[in-house]
Amino acid sequence: MRVSVSFVATMFVMSSLVGCSGEGEPESEGAGSSVATPAEASPAEEVADPDDAQSPAAVYRPIQLGGTPTAATNELTSSGGPAAASSAPPKFEDVVAALKPIQVLMGKWQGLIKNASRSEVHDWVWDLKTDPVFPALVLSIPGGEFFTNARLTYDPRIDKFLMTTVDEEDVTRSFTGEFKAKPRDVPSEDGKGVERTFQLELTENAESGRGTRFQYVFKQQHNNRYLVDVNRARGRAKFQQFDVIGSQRDGVSFAKADDDYGDKTCIISGGLGTSTVSYKGKTFYVCCSGCKAAFEDEPERWIARFEEQKAEKMKANN
Repeated sequence: MRVSVSFVATMFVMSSLVGCSGEGEPESEGAGSSVATPAEASPAEEVADPDDAQSPAAVYRPIQLGGTPTAATNELTSSGGPAAASSAPPKFEDVVAALKPIQVLMGKWQGLIKNASRSEVHDWVWDLKTDPVFPALVLSIPGGEFFTNARLTYDPRIDKFLMTTVDEEDVTRSFTGEFKAKPRDVPSEDGKGVERTFQLELTENAESGRGTRFQYVFKQQHNNRYLVDVNRARGRAKFQQFDVIGSQRDGVSFAKADDDYGDKTCIISGGLGTSTVSYKGKTFYVCCSGCKAAFEDEPERWIARFEEQKAEKMKANN
């Protein structure tokens, strides 16, 4: 049987086209995390803004703070960072231990927004009830310029801090971050105590379809003052400083940086207790409304934990 040359050529071309039709895996580029100046993006950056471009088809696993973050080995979180190596929930004590060095934030602060030239009230408390797997430091800012509520926790499985914010329009944003400068204690100016300092950078996770992203850098300068750098980026452009919030503690400091408060130690956080709770005739100190609510729900749990921690501390000192 004779086959024409033209027929063979046609079949060869068709098979070549079929063999080349597969597409490679999409690549996704992480946004830059450095902060550049000046405050407004340059014209070149605006032209490069990919907001209107088609989003890549890469699929990311989001971080969820309402419960245990879903995790699997070798997958990426929405921030482009490594996912947890295990789906098992982290240990409660590991999360609390990571947050304890920054609990100097606890209490009320008067914040002054530089560009808006107005003030706002920051109120930090512990939240141990909403999500027992991920206890958190919760920030409330009624009428806040950038957000009205924030929840800050830590996932030891990926060694990252996680934060969610909600603004007045009920827009929720999720952030992942780590220390730019780890917590350390320095002598106070009067020489009578120590001051806690640190810098914690939290960057909004990359999300398809969102043009403007935020980055917050909490800069604890001493026990009674901290700054928040508000950085902003569009698309894949670098983060640039957009505003600064300066916060001064409202009233006398009760969140000392040292860890020994004697009988006034908060039974839950280990910070300085400012109010008392009672159970079966015994009185204990708590540092905030969040710790008070947690104690009243499960007093025997927290008393047992507190006594165990005291015993371990005494054993370590002997």
